[in-house]
This record gives sequence, structure tokens and C-alpha cells, in this order.
Amino acid sequence: MNPSSIHRSILPNGLTVVIQEDHSAPVVAIVTYVKVGYFDETDVENGLAHALEHMFFKGTSKRGVGDIAKETKALGGYLNAQTIYDNTTYYTVLPSSGFPKGLEIQADAYANSVIDAPELGREMEVIIQEAKRKADNPAAVATETLYELLHDKHRMRRWRIGREPGLRAFTRELMHGFYRNFYRPGNTVLSISGDVDPAEALQRVTELYGGLESKHPARNPGPVEPDRDGFRYRELSGDIAQSQLVLGWRTPGTLHPDTAGLDVAASLLATGRASRLYRAVREKKLASSVSAYDYTPTEIGVFVVHAESEPETASEAARVIWDQMHQLRVGSIDDDEITRVRRIFEARWARRLETAEGRANYLA
Repeated sequence: MNPSSIHRSILPNGLTVVIQEDHSAPVVAIVTYVKVGYFDETDVENGLAHALEHMFFKGTSKRGVGDIAKETKALGGYLNAQTIYDNTTYYTVLPSSGFPKGLEIQADAYANSVIDAPELGREMEVIIQEAKRKADNPAAVATETLYELLHDKHRMRRWRIGREPGLRAFTRELMHGFYRNFYRPGNTVLSISGDVDPAEALQRVTELYGGLESKHPARNPGPVEPDRDGFRYRELSGDIAQSQLVLGWRTPGTLHPDTAGLDVAASLLATGRASRLYRAVREKKLASSVSAYDYTPTEIGVFVVHAESEPETASEAARVIWDQMHQLRVGSIDDDEITRVRRIFEARWARRLETAEGRANYLA
């Protein structure tokens, strides 16, 4: 991706606009990146950011339920969205010929979602079923139990999409207040990548978004996690075919100088067949899968190793993983290992930039 193809502007109302010009295919991606997620929810609001994501495309004052998706599909495009700890992202990908109309649809949804109360009631049943399915997913339960075990105060310890009693208590007024507080231009990045003229695209963005009110959202950051040391352990039992084994460590946040090294360490441990844990655990048939990652949403992080194994091999898998973690701390790292990880990162980076959607999300 040529840096000269990227154009960044900030409108007077605070909206950050990033436009990346790429004429290699007649396609454009539009990403609306709102800086609000699970970390911004009070305990009463736990799960509200995700529920609002579901309601975002459910209608505006000029478009009824289903019309936003219908009109986007009529242009040859598609919609999707995701919520995570520190952001909620909405995106559409469509033929560049449909860009002006597609942008108008996105702007309408962003600025004018009505959050209809009867529709919210119906959608909450969908979300509650999603939460129940997640609670029946052993890997998800193991991971979120680990996050809870690692944190005493920080909001990362909560079940991220909420529990049924809290979800059922959501009202249209609560959600609309959350929406009007956080969905503000100064709290949003609009990222566009693809077959567009940057000047024309910025003019269209200014026409659609420039009149929105500038206002800083009120934030309640939640409690800070205290420093502590020590080992913690939790064991859950259930009617599942394979055991979930998850080990975790608290780590610093995204911009800490150690974070890049931890990303490399995770890849060295568990990315690819030549990785240490694949050879020590998978090849020895101690687990059917093993992964490692350092996840850093904003100011806090977790380093996780996750294995799925037969119950009778879980203890030995844990012992071998622990030994491999020890060897990583005290042993040497070969230049060949670093070269392999570097190539994996480069390939992953190149694949991410192959599509308009990937570029727009990355730039946001």
C-alpha cells in the first residue's frame, strides 16, 4: 500500500476521515469505526455496545427495518459489524459505482438510528440466544473464565456480551442515551478504501457528515486493575468431549514497548507446524490444537496459551506447555526461528492489504 495513496482529514466537527485510493479493482469499502466498546459500559450497561451494534442497521427516520440491508444489497454490496472491548466497527463493501449511495446509507444509519422499542425487544431475544450459545461453547467459557481469573477490578473480567438478566433489563431509553453519547464525530473514524477519487469522496463525506453536532462523549473508564503477583487456578467440569486448557498472564497495553516482543513470542510458540508448541504438543498427540497470542485492547493485555486435548492427556499437555514457556524465558532463540516468524508476519500483513475491506479496517 503506497503511503501517498492515503489521505487523512479531520472535519471541523471532529470526524476523522481516512481515504485510501486504489483503482486495482472497481470496489470500495466504507468502515465506520466508533471508539466505544465493552470497556465503556458500566455494570448496568454490560453488553449494551454489542446490542447497539445489532440495532444500528434496524432503521432510521427515513428507512424502515430491513431497508438498509436491502438497499445495500441492491447496489451489489454487503454489510457487517463487530464489537470488541475498545471499539465498534461497521463496514460495507460494494462496487465503486454504488459508492455515493452506499455512503449515504451508512451516514443515515450512523446519524439517525431510531432504535425502535418493539424492534429492540425482538432483537434482544436474538442476542440472548447468542449469549446462551456462547455460554454453551467450551472454548469461549474457558477463555472468558481466564479473563475473569486474571482481573479483580478491570472490566475485562466481565462476560463480554452480557448475561441474560442484564440484557433483558435494557430499555430503548438506556440504549438511545448510550448511542447519542458515544456516536459522535469526534469519537469516530470514517475509513474509505478503493476505487474512489479522494477529493470527490471527501466532498461527499463533508456534505453528509459535516453538519453533525460536535460533542465529546462522557466516559466512565471503570476501575483500574491493581498490581499483584501469584498463581491462580480454576477448574470447571461439564459434559464436553475434549478438555479446554487455558493459561494466561497479564501483560501491558497496545503501545508499550514490550508488546511487539510478546507478539513475536506468541508466534514463535504456536504459529505454524515449525513452532515450539506444535512440535512439543501437537506432534506428540497431547492436544488436537494449540494456540498462543498476546491480546492488548488499549491499556491492558493478556498473553494466552490455549490447547484442546483429550481429558486423559490434559495434565501432560499442561506440563509440556509450562516447560516450553520456561524454555522461552531462560533458553536461547535461534535466528531461524525469528526469520520464520518475520516471514509469517510479512505474509499476514500482505494478505490483509489485498482487499479494500482489509485496508479500510487497518487504516481505521
